[in-house]
Amino acid sequence: MVTAVVGVGIILVGIGRHAGYNVAAALLTLLTVLFGYCAWNLATHRRLEEIQRAQLLARLRQLPAAELRIAAVASEEAVRFARELLDVFIEAEWPAQGVYRASQGNAGDRGLFLAVDDRDYPPNEANSLLLALSEFGLQTTKSTKTRLSHVGALELLVGQRGT
Repeated sequence: MVTAVVGVGIILVGIGRHAGYNVAAALLTLLTVLFGYCAWNLATHRRLEEIQRAQLLARLRQLPAAELRIAAVASEEAVRFARELLDVFIEAEWPAQGVYRASQGNAGDRGLFLAVDDRDYPPNEANSLLLALSEFGLQTTKSTKTRLSHVGALELLVGQRGT
């Protein structure tokens, strides 16, 4: 925003003066577009910050590992974030697999969902994982999925980015 105002100011001052003013104004305009794109990209794409990733990794290594399947809705941003999460779980030596395509019924889901076989009696690993994810700003909703490989298995669904 500031670069746009300065660019307009330079254009107004530079009218009829040295051509360098117009070049400077053009460069400031390009910088405005570049900064705008960077801001949009940061605002619309989830990513784990380096320190957040390191702390989550350390926390996951402290937890009892559970079989984890990671799925994502058909969104480039969701798939990229799911792969980033998968890398952390694998590095923490969890038996994690993925990234699988979520079913069509999940296409409109937003956020993160941890599916368990029995919502009323989830495995202890599910509760520990929900707490660990929330500690690092990854708010996750518990859900139920009856087609998991066994009672102790978990599925982390990465939905579309929430607003």
